[in-house]
Amino acid sequence: MKKILAKIKKFFKENYKAIIILIFIYALFNYKLDVSIYTPGGLVNLNNRIVSEDKIYDSSGTINMTYVSMLRGTIPTYLAAKIIPTWDIVKNDDITYDGNMEETIKIDRLFMQESISIAYAIAFEKANMPYTIKSSNNYIVYIDELANTNLKMFDNIVKYDNIEFMSFEAMQNYISSKKIGDKVNFLVERNGKTINCEATLVDIDGLPKIGISSIVINEYDSNPSIKVKTRSTESGSSGGLMTTLAIYNKITKEDITKGKIIAGTGTINEDGTVGEIGGVKYKLSGAVKNKADVFLVPEENYKEAYEYKKERNFDIELVSVKTFEEALNYLENMVI
Repeated sequence: MKKILAKIKKFFKENYKAIIILIFIYALFNYKLDVSIYTPGGLVNLNNRIVSEDKIYDSSGTINMTYVSMLRGTIPTYLAAKIIPTWDIVKNDDITYDGNMEETIKIDRLFMQESISIAYAIAFEKANMPYTIKSSNNYIVYIDELANTNLKMFDNIVKYDNIEFMSFEAMQNYISSKKIGDKVNFLVERNGKTINCEATLVDIDGLPKIGISSIVINEYDSNPSIKVKTRSTESGSSGGLMTTLAIYNKITKEDITKGKIIAGTGTINEDGTVGEIGGVKYKLSGAVKNKADVFLVPEENYKEAYEYKKERNFDIELVSVKTFEEALNYLENMVI
């Protein structure tokens, strides 16, 4: 034991400077600051995400989602953000979440699945290709503090008053025919089990309401039958427009990419309108960094994106779109 201790003592004596430096470097890179660093993101090539066992079409170019990257605030990343013009420092107090982080991530993941569901339907309708709804899931993502119910977040509504759930609009119409104080029975799926719940309709803005918000995610039967692959780290609905374009491009013969790298962002609604998103300048920067030729941006985000493009002297075609139709028309008429 004495020999071992002597060797350890000798080792530290001979290498104490290197050990101190290593400890300092470790502390430097792991000491957390109360900030986060927003940086340019990258591209997600949707050509590789749309898969099918049936015949679908390849393309000479790519259709890409964009994303924002966020780094943990440490001394090195903080100093880098002070130097690199496309990096921004944001106080963690300014990054707010409704509920806890785990719940927020789960909600955002459901919004992504809803976005894919909407994209599927719009793409097949535009391509004049038949599809049917195989199943419809209605997940609760918000419960108002005024609600009088034992429904819980993420319950999947199967039936209401013994009526099979078919659409959120049909359920809303049914609730509207009731009176404040009436009770509605629900059959829901929760954690793999079927559970009976109830809600007493409450007065919200003078109307009888359950006091919940939900999102509908459909699964479809179609030919070709397609699947959109996602990763567990991905969430949110901002890829809706690009997913719709990518599905459409895979199921139709015409190649709307024309050999170019098409990037963009924007939510997609059931009527085909494109909604605004956050972090557009980081997504634009990521598209430029990855040599995209075109960046499709929601009309509401265009001014910010244009001013940032001008400020950074980015060489990219910036296109403002209000609807899926506008985005598609631009790509179909794009000059090679």
